[in-house]
Amino acid sequence: MSFKVILKKPSSYNWILVSPVRVRVIKNIQRHLAAVIPKEDQILLLGPPYKVPKDHSIRCNDTLAALRVGDLEDDPTYLQSNTNTSLNINVNTDAYTTHSKNNDANIQNTALNPDERTTNSNKSQSTTSTIPSTNQRKLILGTTEKTGSRRLFLFSKQALSDSAPDPLPCALSPLDIHLPTAPDPSPITYNNSTEPSSPLHQALSIYERRFMLHLCQGRAYADAADLRLDSCRNCILEQAVMVRALRAAVSNLSDHWNNATRTRADFTTFYMEKSDAHVKTLNGLEGVLDDLSKISLHKELKAIARMNGRVMETLLDTVPVEREKKWAAQCSTSYSRLQSLYEELMLEYENLISSSNRGEEARSDLEAEDLVKGLDKEVEEIMVGLRDKQSERLDQLTNDHMEVVSVVLNAVQDETRVQAAFTRLESTSKASTNVLPSMEADDVKLKNVMVKVADAKTAAMKRMNVRLRQISQAQLKIQRLLKGVSGLRAALVQQCEDMIHIEHLFELAAVYRNFISEIKRRRTYGDAVTAISNAMFERLAAMRNDEVKSRERFLRGSGRHLMPSFYEMFVPTLATQPPLFTPQLPAMVEMDSLPDFGDEDASMSSGTPVQKNVSTAVGEGNVDSSLTESLIPTEVDEAEATSSMSRLSVCKNDAPDSPLIVSAEGQSADDVIMNSQNEVMKVEQEAENKTLAYENAILRHQVEELSGKSPQAYIDKANEDDRAVKQGKEEKTVSLQQDLSTTKKELGQTQTELIKAHAALSKLDSSKLSDKISHSSFQVGDVALFMPTGKNAGGKKAYLAFHTNCPHRYLSTDNIEKSPDYVLGSIIFQDELVAGAVGTDKNPHGLRVGTKFWILTVEVMN
Repeated sequence: MSFKVILKKPSSYNWILVSPVRVRVIKNIQRHLAAVIPKEDQILLLGPPYKVPKDHSIRCNDTLAALRVGDLEDDPTYLQSNTNTSLNINVNTDAYTTHSKNNDANIQNTALNPDERTTNSNKSQSTTSTIPSTNQRKLILGTTEKTGSRRLFLFSKQALSDSAPDPLPCALSPLDIHLPTAPDPSPITYNNSTEPSSPLHQALSIYERRFMLHLCQGRAYADAADLRLDSCRNCILEQAVMVRALRAAVSNLSDHWNNATRTRADFTTFYMEKSDAHVKTLNGLEGVLDDLSKISLHKELKAIARMNGRVMETLLDTVPVEREKKWAAQCSTSYSRLQSLYEELMLEYENLISSSNRGEEARSDLEAEDLVKGLDKEVEEIMVGLRDKQSERLDQLTNDHMEVVSVVLNAVQDETRVQAAFTRLESTSKASTNVLPSMEADDVKLKNVMVKVADAKTAAMKRMNVRLRQISQAQLKIQRLLKGVSGLRAALVQQCEDMIHIEHLFELAAVYRNFISEIKRRRTYGDAVTAISNAMFERLAAMRNDEVKSRERFLRGSGRHLMPSFYEMFVPTLATQPPLFTPQLPAMVEMDSLPDFGDEDASMSSGTPVQKNVSTAVGEGNVDSSLTESLIPTEVDEAEATSSMSRLSVCKNDAPDSPLIVSAEGQSADDVIMNSQNEVMKVEQEAENKTLAYENAILRHQVEELSGKSPQAYIDKANEDDRAVKQGKEEKTVSLQQDLSTTKKELGQTQTELIKAHAALSKLDSSKLSDKISHSSFQVGDVALFMPTGKNAGGKKAYLAFHTNCPHRYLSTDNIEKSPDYVLGSIIFQDELVAGAVGTDKNPHGLRVGTKFWILTVEVMN
């Protein structure tokens, strides 16, 4: 299988970013990474979310495309357009490979001399115009998960162990620069010789040699700036890989944390539920045994026990008490041990939580990421600027040297220009005096930044080791915790199975009631089967008797006139009896082994019966239930039943070749048939009653199984509800009667006041009514003037009486139509009240609580 793996391996660093393009099998990845880390020592994490990858996840095309996007995001020279995000995900493999090679070539070109850098850069741009320039870089760690990119990280188990050695300090190069002390060979020839011969030429050569030495030293400074910038960039990229690797490890740890939290919550809920039930069971065992000792066995069961040589009086006698108590003691010991293990597990979980401050660790990780971002920004802003200045100064030194060479050559060729050449060389030398000192000062700055980046990486590696060991130890603790939960869950399940034997005792009382109901149902089934079969036999016997009499009547009547050939040849069986029907039904052996509980109901509180069978009417008020419908079979006369059974026996014992039965004398044939039908109907009625009793027993049994209560309990509950309803009606009747008496009393008082008012009015002569308006006092018969004062709480216009020191006289507007500007009327009734809470009907005018006020009813005069 073809594949391509790009490994970015930092020096002295064990965490490697893997960007697969066509890798599809985990084993192949591990096999090719074995050159870096042994296969058995590898830990792979794919994400986000970061988990151990599976073959099917690696084979997914979406995963491969997401890995490509992640690799492009990690490349600082790849400037991704926001509008072409979807195109970048589906990048072609060949184009991706070419892009990576070109970027590597561009990075390598930065270490060459200026001319070579320019040439190679132009070649690279002419080859692929889509690749951005190396001068355009994006900030690292600036992407989020919204792009859907994924990454694959490789960790070393050995590096995560406590015995792993500490990482070596990071040392970036070049740390020190070796400046050349001798200039390069001169490009000038003096009279076909590289060495000057005349003193004039020697003086000119000194200038050229000095400028050449400055150029060589400047080139050393410029090359050192490029190398230091590349070293710092690579170092920061390695720190970015460390940051992303730590993110992956923290993400994987968070997955473990969440799993442990969910497992603990689920198990705690399950454990507390079962633990409470087990505590109640173990603590309530003695009480249950005491309750069982108070439940008396049915007399039939007692008799059966005596027949088997055993003495059993109560339900407790059926329980092996000593064995159950020993088993309960073992379960109690097991429960105590389980509780101890549970407390130890919870304590371990609490210690795990307290030992790791995830919030503080997350903040520390974020600070480390911000430090890397700050270093990257400092490198791109400071070092790139210093590198560019060094390059500009190198260009200046190069130009100065080229100018010096040109001046010297002109002076050698034309000696008349020597004096001007010395003047020009001296001015050029003075102009470039500060170039090398400036380059030396900036080189010191570059060196300081490089040392700072190296120290930051050293600290980051040490911190990375500590954090990864913390994560590894936390994951080991979580795994131990999960294993402990798994073992404790298995022990709890076994405890639940052991407790089932004791829980049987708690269900024994209810099961005993169901047992009696089941036996009753089976007996009713046997009775129904027997009754139905007896009815069938009775009906067949009656039909045969009727057939015998009909044949006898035919033979004594019309048959006497038939010729012998009819009896001998045509119908040889014409004078014989009908065949006897004697089916062989299986014997109801089970009925012999079933105890007869009669019509009693199984009562858990005492041994006395609490309910009659389903054929008994309930209650004095003839309250019938669907389960207790009257199914009393029709009473059969004992003599008639005996006669019917004897006749059936005679018919069954008749042989096929017995003589004709001639016993119809003394009664007509119709009377015989009618009597036979009556007997059959009685037997069939009895069979139907037995069948209904069986069906009713089934319903009773099902009701008791579903609710745990006998049908009589429902009847008692219905009677109790009826009594409660009746009592409620009586109480309501009494309350209504009290309200009626109170209303009558109030009505009488009102009528009395009305009579008094009419009497007062009758004393007034309507023709001699006062024409004065009262204002200092208000009595019935006075004339009062009411003026509007706003609206009351009900929204109606309020009227206040015109007064002098008689406040709070308000007009009753019940008989006032519309909203007049004033009301003049004769007082016919006044009601004294006390103001209640503001805003209520007891204080419609907004007075202070407790204030007295009067409502005046008037006869309008205007």
